Amino acid sequence: MTNNFIFDATPENFNELVLGNSVRGPVMVNYWSQNAGPCMKLWPTLEFLVKEYEGRFLLVNVNTDKYKSFAQQELGIVSVPTLQIFHNQQVVDVMHGAESERSIRNLLSRHLPRSSDTLLVESVRMYNDNKPDEAIEELKKLQLSDPENPRIATSIIKLMYRESRFEEMEQYIKTQSSVVKNNEEMISLLTHSKLQVAAAKVKDIDQLNADIKSDNNNLDLIYQLVAMDALNNHLTDALDQLLEMLKMDATYQDNLPAKTMVLLLKSLGSDSVEAKKYRSKMIDILSV
Repeated sequence: MTNNFIFDATPENFNELVLGNSVRGPVMVNYWSQNAGPCMKLWPTLEFLVKEYEGRFLLVNVNTDKYKSFAQQELGIVSVPTLQIFHNQQVVDVMHGAESERSIRNLLSRHLPRSSDTLLVESVRMYNDNKPDEAIEELKKLQLSDPENPRIATSIIKLMYRESRFEEMEQYIKTQSSVVKNNEEMISLLTHSKLQVAAAKVKDIDQLNADIKSDNNNLDLIYQLVAMDALNNHLTDALDQLLEMLKMDATYQDNLPAKTMVLLLKSLGSDSVEAKKYRSKMIDILSV
């Protein structure tokens, strides 16, 4: 492909092309293989859309034949074609397989700038002017006028989190689209909020330990202990408890033990020896 808005990525320039440009606007990453028919079928559609949208998004191609290890181990790509949308240095949407042009247009429409974004910025300014309740209410009204703009919902969630409106935030997320629910940043915020809510229930740590000793299968109590350890920066203690929770019921509260482990492993440093050890243990438990 030859186009000012289409690039080929390598392990060396991926961060610059994708993460760097995603701060300025949406970047679509196309993971492809010359040996996969669906990938070759998808190319003309992508080329056509890039030309039509005239720079409203960038297309970055990653050849998984050349960079198989990079795609699989560093980026977590297990099948092709896979399309990822990056915005503000994060993956905000994913599509697997050679979908139709209409499906790809819908994917793009969720992340391209919209007229409601201007009003969104004004509402955030209202929040910065120390009017949090008014800002959140204005954003809710704005969402009614443009429900297809996921940035409105994510902004509401962020403001609710900043205001410690954790339970309200959790209920609000339940009503949102899968695009919002599966957003990595939203999952992280929701997990943070669950830790805060769980810790707030603890009135006496000694009593909590005694309660767990007498009812050692009570996952609600164990998660409260996890929350206390995590918020007091006793990360390995929290991770040990989470491993036990995974063994007992990995699906507890919509896979909360694994989500919390992922969050805490980032705090440890994803590439640290300790993080790698716990990640390996988590994978072993989940693979059984």
